[in-house]
Amino acid sequence: MNEHDTALWWAKIRSGGPQQAPAGSPSPAGMRRLVEPDAQSVWFLPNLPPSAAPEVLAEYRQEPATLQDSAGTLRVFAACLRCCWPDPGTDLWPGQPADLTDVDQVLQQLTPGRDRASRRKLLSASLRRLEASRWVLQTADRVRLGPRVTGWGSLELSTLRELWRMIPDPQPKSDPGGGEAP
Repeated sequence: MNEHDTALWWAKIRSGGPQQAPAGSPSPAGMRRLVEPDAQSVWFLPNLPPSAAPEVLAEYRQEPATLQDSAGTLRVFAACLRCCWPDPGTDLWPGQPADLTDVDQVLQQLTPGRDRASRRKLLSASLRRLEASRWVLQTADRVRLGPRVTGWGSLELSTLRELWRMIPDPQPKSDPGGGEAP
């Protein structure tokens, strides 16, 4: 990859955050390459040092996002972590896809007192914000962890593993006969 191509990739990341490319794409200098589970594409993220100033993190869209309804959005993210990272003893990336119904069930437990319509609105809006910043990736009825989760260091992951244990599991699904699934 030449200097011009590398500069273009850095410009794309500055303007849009982590970028996805076909699997055979060469890696730009100074970027991490994350391979998707199906090995059909990769994500490029800037390889920034942990000591990077907030201004540098903001320039490359790696700062902790200021979110509308941040408490609600963080609860949705916690529900996604619980459902997409079934074993905190394993690597966080790429995790596994989870049904939105499972994420909604965890969110229901994290936001008691919210009615279904309000919770669905929170889930939808929060997932849009989290996907825009690449914390999660979403399809029509599934969600999985996004490439930004790979930026956490060992100290953050240690704390996250402890917090993960406090997030409730999705409630067991009922079978058509009315009993609970095992």
